[in-house]
Amino acid sequence: MNQEPLLSAFTRLRDNLLSMSRRILQDEDDASDAIQDAFCRLWPLRNKIKDEKEASALTVTTTRHICIDRVRQKSRFTEYDPEVCDESDESGNEKEYVEERFLMVKQLIDKELTENQRLILELRDFRGFEIDEIARQLNMQPTAIRMNLSRARKTIREQYKKLNAND
Repeated sequence: MNQEPLLSAFTRLRDNLLSMSRRILQDEDDASDAIQDAFCRLWPLRNKIKDEKEASALTVTTTRHICIDRVRQKSRFTEYDPEVCDESDESGNEKEYVEERFLMVKQLIDKELTENQRLILELRDFRGFEIDEIARQLNMQPTAIRMNLSRARKTIREQYKKLNAND
């Protein structure tokens, strides 16, 4: 019986994992990082993995989840840049509209949210921090972070709808 089913499965599947990661992430370096991250996350569990079949399933699933998380993190709205806006609209109306909406939401965030909610919203939605990281940084419980984040988003959504209803 193989003493290291995780190492054996990872070695055997490495090329397939890299290919899968490349398809999801669209970048060679990110794909390599993702499979290395998956292996590092599974390594502490190596003594609990029964056989190579289980190790293979865990390796593929963990790698896929890491890739999906990275795609989601990249797709988060990080910062508005008017130069990136689609300039194919000759009149510039679309660009102005997007810029106006961005500024409106930014003003709502500054005006309607508490300092704590602004900070949590910035760390989560603009900088891509995980809930647990934010909780550690702010010395709060993760549930309190989630609640504040939810309330902040709800406040912005409601205030934005009110502003648009008046237009």
